Amino acid sequence: MKLTEKEERMLKGDMGRGVQCAMEVLVKMGELYGAEEFVEVKNAHIDAAAYTTIWDAGTEFVEFLVENGARVAVPTTINPMSVDRRNWRNLGTSEEFAAKCDRLENAYMKLGVNPTWTCAPYQCTNVPMFGESVAWSESNAVDYVNSVVGARTERLPDLVDVCCAVAGRVPKYGRYLDENRKGELLFELEGFDDAWFQDNVDYAVLGYLAGEIAINRVPVIKGLPQRTTQDNLKSFSAAAASGGAVSLFHVVGITPEAPTLEAALQGTTDYETIKITPDRMREMRRRLNTGDKEQVDMVLTGCPHLSVDEIGQIAKEIEGKKVCEGTDFWIQTSHPIYELAKMAGYVDVLEGAGAVLVRDSCLMEMEYNGMWTGKHFVTNSGKAAQYAPAINSVKITMADLKGCVKAAVTGKVPEEV
Repeated sequence: MKLTEKEERMLKGDMGRGVQCAMEVLVKMGELYGAEEFVEVKNAHIDAAAYTTIWDAGTEFVEFLVENGARVAVPTTINPMSVDRRNWRNLGTSEEFAAKCDRLENAYMKLGVNPTWTCAPYQCTNVPMFGESVAWSESNAVDYVNSVVGARTERLPDLVDVCCAVAGRVPKYGRYLDENRKGELLFELEGFDDAWFQDNVDYAVLGYLAGEIAINRVPVIKGLPQRTTQDNLKSFSAAAASGGAVSLFHVVGITPEAPTLEAALQGTTDYETIKITPDRMREMRRRLNTGDKEQVDMVLTGCPHLSVDEIGQIAKEIEGKKVCEGTDFWIQTSHPIYELAKMAGYVDVLEGAGAVLVRDSCLMEMEYNGMWTGKHFVTNSGKAAQYAPAINSVKITMADLKGCVKAAVTGKVPEEV
């Protein structure tokens, strides 16, 4: 790789062993992917935040960087940790596990990260501008920032993202290059009336379907309504990245690199077209539904973390009602969004109804203690539908937001499922 004078000094150790180690990792990665040079990044987002993601070895690596003088070189946000620091005892976390999480958190604080502890940093801070190069990890965050914001990143591996934050650089490869951002296959929506795509769950199902077909190609979606919101696209992003390995998508007339179909495809005429119909969507949703009983043990929302608007919608639906005894209702978000929701009065409504607001964490990242094995979850998240059965051995039923609230209040699968 061709290095600048500053990069040579970093690699030689002139800026300390911690920075040198980060650069050694990044040079090897760049050579592996055939990158010719580095690109400076404006900010970073670290996925390697949960103890269940990097364990003791990863914790020791972050501590090594800190002990050898490394600090983040650019504004850096971070993913959810493995505990809700304010409520971990009540959520079934052991003392030993909480201590390990605390050790990792302390290392990141010394490294200088912004303690957002969210998989949706684009909702609260550090949002890039269109065309900027950034170093982000976490599948939904990468998909969203590439597609909805139009910044540029690759799906960086855990701990490589930490090295990028320390060096302020990333090898120039993959989605950082113009030619690797063009659409590669077209999904045309056909036969949908206005009743469709009113709720995040439809976007999650479509995203999972597109991801499963695209794998790691760049899908282009044609036919989504102009009323599509950022929260809708967040649901699509997470599901597409979970159903396949999608790190970039274009929605014609909605996302910034797709004002037209021709722009999304960068003028190419050699692409596959796939028709998506209501029947195909219904079949995908049936496949995601693995629940086999009427009783609901948990309703899980906030995968990815919920926005203030989404929390407000849940509060409106549940106001004056109570969560059914024997059913847990988890609403996952970050502490910055929680504080905004509290100021708006939503938290009082939700907690008064018996819902649990989980801050800075996610069920998928928590201690694997078997407490949810065999349970039946209702969720509106395509990502949770993919990962929760494998990680927590649960059964899943998909529902829209109103259906999720109904399931929480009645303890039963909602009728519309």
